[in-house]
Amino acid sequence: MGELSVSLLRLGYLLVLWLFVLAALVTLRRDIYGTTITRRGSAPAPALAPAPAKRGRGRIPPPPELAGTPAFPPTPPLHSPPSPSEAPAPKPSAPTRLVVKTGPLRGTTLPLARSPVVIGRSSTANLVLDDDFASGRHAQIVPRQGGWFLEDLGSTNGTFAGRERIAGPKELTAGQSIRIGNTTLEVSR
Repeated sequence: MGELSVSLLRLGYLLVLWLFVLAALVTLRRDIYGTTITRRGSAPAPALAPAPAKRGRGRIPPPPELAGTPAFPPTPPLHSPPSPSEAPAPKPSAPTRLVVKTGPLRGTTLPLARSPVVIGRSSTANLVLDDDFASGRHAQIVPRQGGWFLEDLGSTNGTFAGRERIAGPKELTAGQSIRIGNTTLEVSR
């Protein structure tokens, strides 16, 4: 084997070694920073400064009928909720909010309206959990018969109401705890 062949072989091994190091760094970064959480809600997005117009070209405003519409339509829920006129009035003892008790989002409160609340790691969920033991679409809380029901959406690690792992829809009462991975939530009035 010539000296040139040995040098090329060494360079090839060095290149492969660096590719493994970069792959390990990308994996570590993904594990450390986890899911990207996007803010959603009723607060308007911050206004962007208008781009400087190029000579002879300006920004074309959207047509008036599309001015207030979002760029992408909202994704439909897994189960279609009844329309507000069809939905039964909530029971007096029915919970009205969801509070995160333990986990990275501790102290977060989410009001329970008349639409399902999806909980999971996916950025499309209503409550995005930064929890390695939660699935993308882990569970949902659905209004039904004037109350709220907890349903597992086929998660890997299961959903717990109190200390009981749920297999089907479970009616929630005020003060009841829900555990998803390492995160504990509580429904309250």
